[in-house]
Amino acid sequence: MVRKIVRRVVPTVAAIAVVALTLSLGNWQTRRAQEKQLLQQQREAADRSAPARVPPVLLADADVQALEGRRASVTGELLADRSVYIDNRTHGGIAGFHLVTPIKIAGSGGQGARPVHVLVLRGWIARDPHERTRLPVAPAPAGPVTVTGIAQRELAQALELAASAPPGPEQRIWQNLTVAGYRRWSGLDLQPMLIRQTEPARGPEGDFDDGLVRDWPRPGLDVDKHRGYAFQWYALAAATAALWIWFVVWRPLRRRAGAAGRGN
Repeated sequence: MVRKIVRRVVPTVAAIAVVALTLSLGNWQTRRAQEKQLLQQQREAADRSAPARVPPVLLADADVQALEGRRASVTGELLADRSVYIDNRTHGGIAGFHLVTPIKIAGSGGQGARPVHVLVLRGWIARDPHERTRLPVAPAPAGPVTVTGIAQRELAQALELAASAPPGPEQRIWQNLTVAGYRRWSGLDLQPMLIRQTEPARGPEGDFDDGLVRDWPRPGLDVDKHRGYAFQWYALAAATAALWIWFVVWRPLRRRAGAAGRGN
């Protein structure tokens, strides 16, 4: 009797655990697909709207939240000598860097106040294939320019097995960058956000060609991948339930029915 109970209870508990887990994972993948689809819709709406201007005064957190994901533009002077290169960024299978440069916002710093800056993720540039620490040259426009792109709080962070030491004063190649980390390193007053540049900087003489690649991935690019993963998890849950029904419910019923038939 005890063995029969164990033979029913153990598979049932295991099946419930597997079904609960796989359904949870399937629901998570479905939510990820919905979130990315919503982001894609928001991005498409932002692309059709006029860019919001980044002001020459520090933004509050609520203002940054309202700007995030929207087109934004800023006018000022790019400080090329304060640029940093984010390592281990690839494009088309080629190793390179993401170039981040602060821009001093026009109209800030008057009457003895400190100027306000905002970081600009300008684009991707290939690294030297022979000497990885040699910084590639990326020209920057002189004088005032207007940069347009997508406002975001932070850059995507690459996985690090151990926390990196803070970069030195002259260190220009970084593994990851945060706005707060760059603020400490540079000493600049920064907006609590950055702009991912999507089109050439525009100056008095027109667009400036800096040769950087700005082929940024779209948020909805891998929606179908998440849906595919969700289908796999749901299919595994269904298969587990079907196996439980077959081995724990249907087969014992058939055996009892067969035994009863032989007894008659």
